Amino acid sequence: MKKQKTRVLCFIMLLVIAITGCGKDSEFTVGKWNGNTFENSWLNMKFEIPDDWNIASTEEINEIVGAGAEALDLNGTSAEQIKKAAELKTVYSFMVSDSTSTMNAQLIYENLALSIGGTKFTEEEYLDQISEMLLQQESYQYEQTDKGSVEIAGKTFQKIQFSAFDGVMYQEYYSYKMDKFMVSLIISYTPEQEALRNDFINNISTLK
Repeated sequence: MKKQKTRVLCFIMLLVIAITGCGKDSEFTVGKWNGNTFENSWLNMKFEIPDDWNIASTEEINEIVGAGAEALDLNGTSAEQIKKAAELKTVYSFMVSDSTSTMNAQLIYENLALSIGGTKFTEEEYLDQISEMLLQQESYQYEQTDKGSVEIAGKTFQKIQFSAFDGVMYQEYYSYKMDKFMVSLIISYTPEQEALRNDFINNISTLK
């Protein structure tokens, strides 16, 4: 089951990559880790995780994602690194998982500059395309179970939730458009870990 969930996660990430195009924008930073806290001054947001959670390395992210996206080394936030990130189609900022590896979260930046719909592409349109693609994958038994908006660290994210494998696991997408980028937080978890998912969301706060 664990391998099956990993395959589903990889599949979902590749679907997200396929939605948008590439372009340039230098008005953002990829963020950095300070211990167990991820901080991004551009988003004015930080993500805190428990001590026993796992933070995927750049090599691990690239192994999972493969071609089509890049993960940056977040040990530094130099001008060269930020410029490189701004020129990529998709940047995986982080991937984290709980100690059992049955709940995981990813933060992804998608450059909308040359995508279908361009920078006019809304959060709702973005999530609608994700929903359309996932619901076509009959073998995963996707079902859309919730849709709406959520306030996270002072920003209104659009959210969509799916169940997979007849309710064995849930996957949630939280999307927020910032400048020319779509910021997406993707969380996968089992029904038994709903409280853990709530704790993760509640621990997201502003930097200032």
